[in-house]
Amino acid sequence: MATYLDTNYLVRFLTKDIKVQAETAKKIIENDKIYIANIVLAEVVYILETHYKANKKELCNVLISLIKQPNVSTSSFVPLSLNIYKNERVSFYDSLLLAEVLNSKSQLKSFDKKLLKTHSKYK
Repeated sequence: MATYLDTNYLVRFLTKDIKVQAETAKKIIENDKIYIANIVLAEVVYILETHYKANKKELCNVLISLIKQPNVSTSSFVPLSLNIYKNERVSFYDSLLLAEVLNSKSQLKSFDKKLLKTHSKYK
């Protein structure tokens, strides 16, 4: 059975801004079988970009590296969503949606022209 992580665990682990919590998070992330939910990932991206001024491409690279660890699991389309977000001018929320749509081979309906244009690049 996997341990689900809350946003604050990942933020502490990635920023190391509260040393005691960062060490606790590190032990769990490195030793347990963990699952990162999509909503948690979205919150982490939002918090690190808005409050910590993280660079989008560097953040994506760190998160891609994290989810590639053998003890870490997440939705199957998350790696694609991180790559879309890293390379396109869409929100992370939109990149999650696009990746899920592409993964499920479904149609996307939206009034957002930028989202539809990005979607057409990956079809």
